[in-house]
Amino acid sequence: MADGILSSTANSPVSSQPAPRSGIDLRPLTTSELIDRGFSLYRAHFAGFLLLALLCQTAPLLNQVLVTAFKLDLSQVDVQQATYASFIKMGINALLFIISHIIVFGFEMIITFYIADAYLGRNPSIRESMYKFATCVGASFWTCTLNMLLIALTLIFPVLALAGPKLYAQFYPPANLIALFLFATATFILFVASLVPVLVVFMRVILVVPALALEKFSGWKAIKRSSSLVRYDPGLGFFYWGEMRLSFLLLPLFIIELLILSLTSLPLIIFKISEAMRDGFGGELAPPPDSTMILSQILTFLGISLILPLYPIATTLFYYDIRIRREGFDLEIMAQQLGEAP
Repeated sequence: MADGILSSTANSPVSSQPAPRSGIDLRPLTTSELIDRGFSLYRAHFAGFLLLALLCQTAPLLNQVLVTAFKLDLSQVDVQQATYASFIKMGINALLFIISHIIVFGFEMIITFYIADAYLGRNPSIRESMYKFATCVGASFWTCTLNMLLIALTLIFPVLALAGPKLYAQFYPPANLIALFLFATATFILFVASLVPVLVVFMRVILVVPALALEKFSGWKAIKRSSSLVRYDPGLGFFYWGEMRLSFLLLPLFIIELLILSLTSLPLIIFKISEAMRDGFGGELAPPPDSTMILSQILTFLGISLILPLYPIATTLFYYDIRIRREGFDLEIMAQQLGEAP
């Protein structure tokens, strides 16, 4: 279509699924209603969401434990010397990160299936959600790879924004305090500007998982579908543009996650404070022991598992809300229910 909106009848996720329970409240929701309904879903199915989140976070936890146990983390000396061993460490870290990210993406698919059943009034089942995911494992791997590649390409802008001023300063170092202030200000503005394409791409691909799980789009089609759903809508107010509504939905979750991460880092903070008090604040602090690192990683694993389901809940509810507003998804559900009524 000319405006880029896909037809609601193409690849409909409800065509091969049982009809949702009659009487469910499918209508356009305000941002506050989306937040309230998301937390209500989380509370109603807390056990299922927590189990899926723990399984989802197992891969990142094992990644961190392996890096810590086998001394694979990169130190400042490794980065500066750029030895053969440093490149080996970088390669192993990158491989472990990619594998864990693909596993997390797969569990996000499973959680999305679970959320969709709960939201549409069906009885959500972890087993059924895993069965549904088993039918699209290949598409999930391919789509996740493209998603990571697209976001990684946008990181070129911040890298250039930091490398450019550093290279400039080597040839033309600031001669006085005013020049240094102007140089630092320009570098900061350039770096902030370089984050714009990163944030735009991140927001545009944030509905890739619902598009893949619920409409069977994969690869570039899933990315295009996500972008078409999230794009701004001049016909609505500024606060109802996709990017703004997603920001309002995700901002509280980011704040909660930061608070959780600050609490789970307490073992490391306590160790550093005790080391500083013993050896003085001027000397170089010793690295924390592996036991302290692993304890902090386990606490982070548990803390993030509590907040993790809220992210796919927010994006899935936003996905359905956009489809109801633009494509009449609620009417499609009603028509299916009438068609299957005795």
